[in-house]
Amino acid sequence: MSIKIITDTGSQILPSTNTNENLIVLSMPVMSSDTEYIEGKDIFAKEMFSRMKEGEVFKTSQVPYNVYYETFKRELENGNDIIYISLSSGITSTFQTATMAKNDLLSENKDYNIVVKDSFSVCSGLTSIINKTLKLVDLNYSFDEICNKLDDIIKSQQVIFTVTDLEYLYRGGRLSRLQKTMGSFLSIRPILHVNKDDGKLYVVDKARGDKQTYLKVKNLIKQKCDGNVNTNQTVYFCYGENEESMDAFIDKIQSDFNFKKVVKLPLGCVIGAHSGPDLISIFFSSYDLGEELSDV
Repeated sequence: MSIKIITDTGSQILPSTNTNENLIVLSMPVMSSDTEYIEGKDIFAKEMFSRMKEGEVFKTSQVPYNVYYETFKRELENGNDIIYISLSSGITSTFQTATMAKNDLLSENKDYNIVVKDSFSVCSGLTSIINKTLKLVDLNYSFDEICNKLDDIIKSQQVIFTVTDLEYLYRGGRLSRLQKTMGSFLSIRPILHVNKDDGKLYVVDKARGDKQTYLKVKNLIKQKCDGNVNTNQTVYFCYGENEESMDAFIDKIQSDFNFKKVVKLPLGCVIGAHSGPDLISIFFSSYDLGEELSDV
């Protein structure tokens, strides 16, 4: 018997690249018109972004109920305990669907050990949460201990991101036509975060140009840490087709904060379908999670 961590490709971990035997990754499809694509098999982010720039609109579809039910049931019948960690419930219904599958299985066997956790996060933030949870499994934490610590990990994580092209947020309904038009005309970039109460994305500030954007993100990091930024941690970054801008941003972050470790990951299809290819994001813990998790 072992503890299995299950997530989906919103974490930017693909089934084809996953090498951890304690992790199972379910594919969340992306769609254009009536065609469904599985990232890493039918399409990759680079191709999707190229087609989006030509005007093609991509959307995402959640993992089907039967995939959750069958995957959970297989692992439980094999004697494993399950922790499923979803994309933020405010941007997708995967948390609700996985919870339905969990409840149906518990009605069949109340002795199953299965929990469904809302990450309140996206892309590399979910990657960070997954990696920390897997570290706890490696450290031989019990099922209950992992669940309790995972609550702390999720509570502490903060998500901040911005984009330079407002077109894709407008297409996805995150901005009105007026906001998009005025923002583009004035070169104004929205700075967004994931709200911990409802898991939704909200604009928390606006900036003009790289310098002002960085200064506002820097101040927001300090605010979310109540002025006491814990630098003994691994900070995750996510970028689209703007790696050079991301590198410059990371250099400034490290110059000001000098975090213990930096992980930089390219944007995948699931979140990229909504944000577009020009994303800069940072994911960090607002307080110390302990030395054992500081390097993951």
